[in-house]
Amino acid sequence: MRKPEISIIVPVYNSAKYLHKCIDSILLQTFTDFECILVDDCSSDGCPEICDEYVQKDIRVRVIHNIYNKGSSLARKIGLENALGKYIQFVDSDDWIEPDMAEKLYLKAISENYDITICNFFHYEHDGTRKISKQFFLSYDKIEFIKSIISDKHDRIKVNLFNKLIRRKIFSCVEFPKYSCGEDFVVILQCIYNSNKIGYIDTPLYHYCYNSQSLTKSQKEEAVRQIEENKNWCVIVNYLREKYGDVTVVEPELSNRINTFKKKYIMNKELRKSRELFDLYPESKFFKWFCMKLIEKIIRFIIPYGIVTYYDNKISGKCKKINQSN
Repeated sequence: MRKPEISIIVPVYNSAKYLHKCIDSILLQTFTDFECILVDDCSSDGCPEICDEYVQKDIRVRVIHNIYNKGSSLARKIGLENALGKYIQFVDSDDWIEPDMAEKLYLKAISENYDITICNFFHYEHDGTRKISKQFFLSYDKIEFIKSIISDKHDRIKVNLFNKLIRRKIFSCVEFPKYSCGEDFVVILQCIYNSNKIGYIDTPLYHYCYNSQSLTKSQKEEAVRQIEENKNWCVIVNYLREKYGDVTVVEPELSNRINTFKKKYIMNKELRKSRELFDLYPESKFFKWFCMKLIEKIIRFIIPYGIVTYYDNKISGKCKKINQSN
């Protein structure tokens, strides 16, 4: 069997409403040397039949039917294990891609031998508003690049898998997490660590749709997600310790990101008493950090702007010292 240049992997779960548009956008690519692997994760809404339908329509489409639901992370892993392409591209089953996405990413990748090639993407909010999510790519060294994605600022590279073309051999050193909440971060961190060159296209080529179901989640449901994400952050911290030993090389970004994450536990009554969640990366000194942030908020609320600016600088300096002392 001839190996295609690109394997496009689509984890599919109960997205029958959007699946035709997703797969059609893949099959209409101007770059044709690809295979499309649909991993049906035990869907119950007609997705299995839709996947089988496309196998009959186009020889480039293959389908894998999971016998039980494994979650998007392990579904992607199964797709990867069956992929034949030199490069891997992931597409979510409720999204779609521009007709020239694969071509532009591929030509950029081979032009300078990039291991990872990144593009911008369209982001649709729950009300239908469309925005362009720019990646603001900067040519950092590896540690600075990792610090950049940890910081999760609006002007940094996003950790989504869907807007990247990745050389397949990179995944030989990547472990997919068991839990799907926050999975992209775990995978992308490992891909970046194991890559040599990263390229960027300043063009939106992917259409990402906001999942409105997340708006209706109860505190209990959100707690389950937070616990899963916490487990994935444990994997991230352990990975950084293993690779760098002294994780101060990714400070203060690591502490700030984890403390911001832990702050969500305070807001959820289902999570407040879970000591395990607060024990994640104790070096971040969360409660000290939280108190400083609280004081900062109070000062901003009760003191005129000019004085706030003065105290804000003083407090920011103290917060930096806390992070640097970790």
